[in-house]
Amino acid sequence: MDMHMATSADQYTFEEVEDQLYMQQAPSDTLIALQLLRSQFPAKAREVIQPFMLRSQLYSLIDDRTLLDRELDDLRRDRVVRVLKLPTAPDDYAYMLAEDYDAAVQHQYQLMQEAGTLPEQLEVFPWFSQRVLARCSDNSITHHDLLKLLSADRKHKRRDEVTEQHISLLLNCGLLTRHLTQKDTYWFALAGIGPLIKSLIKGRKDLLGMLSRRRYPEMFVKELEQKKLGQSLLDSRFHMRDLVGLGSIARVDTTSGPLLRIVKK
Repeated sequence: MDMHMATSADQYTFEEVEDQLYMQQAPSDTLIALQLLRSQFPAKAREVIQPFMLRSQLYSLIDDRTLLDRELDDLRRDRVVRVLKLPTAPDDYAYMLAEDYDAAVQHQYQLMQEAGTLPEQLEVFPWFSQRVLARCSDNSITHHDLLKLLSADRKHKRRDEVTEQHISLLLNCGLLTRHLTQKDTYWFALAGIGPLIKSLIKGRKDLLGMLSRRRYPEMFVKELEQKKLGQSLLDSRFHMRDLVGLGSIARVDTTSGPLLRIVKK
């Protein structure tokens, strides 16, 4: 036994060592917030897509944004979450637990299979899950790296042939989207996100409009939670957290309960 290590350990009581071990294993505040948001993902939206969380919503739950961003990056590098680009704004990103994103890829495989896609094209889906997602934790990937990872069969120590049809299938089903500014680069994306993007944009507008039309541009949270936002697949609570995190509205605690107020720019 290393005498230095033994001496260092002897400096701590049993309870202190136990506490240190607990802290190493305990989930971070960021992961707890992600799991909370996932559990409260609107039921209507679950019928369309796997639960996803917005960075703005996380900002509404955790005050220390520097810590939040650092922990999000740790979770990304550890492949606990996937970071996915949203087309709503340059800085809009969604976060999805890795197992949920794997389920989304499997769902797209099943849809393409039911649509009669040829087996030699369908093989790109397990390649994408097992070879790309398992090795790349970034939110984007170059065309060169995508081809390299898709073709690399490490189990059998060989290279499979990847065609443009394989890449097109991933693009067409929405698992990849072309980077707007970097040539030959793709964002990892959310398949089937279209209807929810419309709901996100319209819901933001409707909720802000609802507040701005009042004599005082504010409303109690419990009152807002009862409001229906047109035909949106996303509920009021989803939009409230989003707008608080974006800084468009502010939460104010009162003796009658929390209220939300439009932030004057």
